[in-house]
Amino acid sequence: MKKLLLIAIVILISSSWNISNAQVRAGFKMGCDFSKMKLTPGDGYTSQAPDFKRLISPRIGFIIEVGLTENLFLQGGVFGSAKGVRYDSVREISKKEYDSKEYEIILGIDVPINFGYKYDLGGAKLFAMAGPVLTYGLYCTNLYKADDEYDNDHQTFGNNITNDFRALNIGINVEGGVEVDRFQFTVFYTQGISNISPVSEIVIAKTNVFGFTAAIKFGSID
Repeated sequence: MKKLLLIAIVILISSSWNISNAQVRAGFKMGCDFSKMKLTPGDGYTSQAPDFKRLISPRIGFIIEVGLTENLFLQGGVFGSAKGVRYDSVREISKKEYDSKEYEIILGIDVPINFGYKYDLGGAKLFAMAGPVLTYGLYCTNLYKADDEYDNDHQTFGNNITNDFRALNIGINVEGGVEVDRFQFTVFYTQGISNISPVSEIVIAKTNVFGFTAAIKFGSID
């Protein structure tokens, strides 16, 4: 799994320098994610899932944009992000039950590779792009607040029934926005197509995220 992520990053970087006569710009991008996880029952899944609400978290990273033609471009990047859900539950602590606020959190690295089109309005450019996203999980935990105190249950990645999530998550990203000078402002939606549950016969878990971003590109601007 780590090799797939590394290959994607190498392809992204190498393509940026190997496209002849292409204009390459790097930049800094940050934003806000609203993520959720959808659970679909498998053959052995009978219990009812909690009422999941979206987890709000920041995203931050770098982009590389390659101009292919006057209007077409390739934009990739590497981001640190968090995916998950929040929900209400009940926990037993010292033989007493407490209402709890639960946060299922998966921290990872996102590597999107988007192909896009820009339309020049004369002072600003509208653009849209879409493409695959590879996400590799680095850390996962179940954070909770019960009895007015925070604690967490550490979780693990793997493909066995003893694990909580699979580390690799593949998704499809759709993004659009406006570019003014060296600044870009976008809205995006990413639908996970991988089942990140290691026990698919019990439950199928897929993530989805929408959010807002702002980016600044370095170097000269036409």
